[in-house]
Amino acid sequence: MKGFRLLGVGFTLALVFALFVGTASAVDITFRYNFPDPKEIKAALKVFHKENPDIKVTLETGSFKDARDNFLREAAVGQGPDLVHLAFVWIRDLGIAEALLPINDMIKSKGLGKGWDDFIATDLTTDDSGNIFGIPWATDTWAMIYRTDVLDAAGVTKIPETWDELKAVSKQIKDKTGKIGFGFPAGTSGVNTIWFIANYYWWSNDVSLVVRDKDGNYVPGITPKDIAEVIAYYDAYFKEGHNPEGNLSISDPMDPTVLELLTRGEQGIATMPIFTFNGVLKSWKKRNPGKTPPFTTALVPHGKGKSTTHLGGQSLGINANTEHPEEVWRLVQFLCSERVFSELYTSYYPSQYSLMKKVSFPKEMEGFRAQYSAARSWGAYSSGPVAIGAMWNQTARSFGSAFIGEKTYDEAAQELYDFIVEQLKKKK
Repeated sequence: MKGFRLLGVGFTLALVFALFVGTASAVDITFRYNFPDPKEIKAALKVFHKENPDIKVTLETGSFKDARDNFLREAAVGQGPDLVHLAFVWIRDLGIAEALLPINDMIKSKGLGKGWDDFIATDLTTDDSGNIFGIPWATDTWAMIYRTDVLDAAGVTKIPETWDELKAVSKQIKDKTGKIGFGFPAGTSGVNTIWFIANYYWWSNDVSLVVRDKDGNYVPGITPKDIAEVIAYYDAYFKEGHNPEGNLSISDPMDPTVLELLTRGEQGIATMPIFTFNGVLKSWKKRNPGKTPPFTTALVPHGKGKSTTHLGGQSLGINANTEHPEEVWRLVQFLCSERVFSELYTSYYPSQYSLMKKVSFPKEMEGFRAQYSAARSWGAYSSGPVAIGAMWNQTARSFGSAFIGEKTYDEAAQELYDFIVEQLKKKK
């Protein structure tokens, strides 16, 4: 892929820049990074070039919420970046769609880090035939974030442990301080928050959209009643007024509006990935030098079961259309190296067990350390026949239709359930 290519809505010139390095004789490859913080990546690529002057890297940036769909459209017509920055859960689907290059041979012949077994959640990158389509790069999970000063002002003395306790504390914050309680985005665009927090509620109550039965078949692991219960639960935050209706138009947990309210102390509770909270913490410290951050982190609440979040993160995928797989692989090897995470890409956590053991967590992040041990892979969502992206999008649409009153909770729940059933039938 030479130079800059642009296809698809949401990938705008305002978000694109290039880091041109190398000589006239260098091989030109393109790396698309889809987070709005390219400073660390630019620094890393400069180091890469010093050691690999025969490779010129063009860095593009895009919107993460549009990254999957944009790349799929581009790859389908033989275009797109050579190396692309994606979510864990997109890799399998994009590989099956032949947008990503199988990398089994390169892992075996050229190696990667301390070996493939050192990487987490590799099931998310592999199809049923054993083809590997992507590399887990930086890992994350979600946890709860609390502003301790807001909790104190509201008279809250105990961190919520159950979903009912969380809602009660959220309402107490609003009633006592006038501030937002648990402010979560509930929009329906591609990268939506409701997909995650709905699944955390279900999993903690021992139900799941798709499971594998004792005979090895993929079947619904949930009832319409289970779905309706969660829709009603999250809608109560809007109806009771402690999550503002404006959040119905926001989808992304990294949306600056949500992060700024938490940073300024106008919101008491949030949930987000570890790397997103890292950004909040850095922003607060920059504005309040020398002061102790008023944050604590804790496990996501539970129902009748245990707190459970997903083990997710950032992946790297090689475009199936690349003309330079060898050079791209050298960049992948570099980006997955220990020094990148210890010296250059320090806002994020490595997806390799050996490197994760070396990570230290500040006091404000200890809730994430606990949550990592209470996180699971997507399991049957990934290995099963229904694309995660399809379930993700339909969950948001069904919940959104109930939140705005277009459908009743039961109607929206039945819609999502029927979708899962129908998708499973199609894939048999």
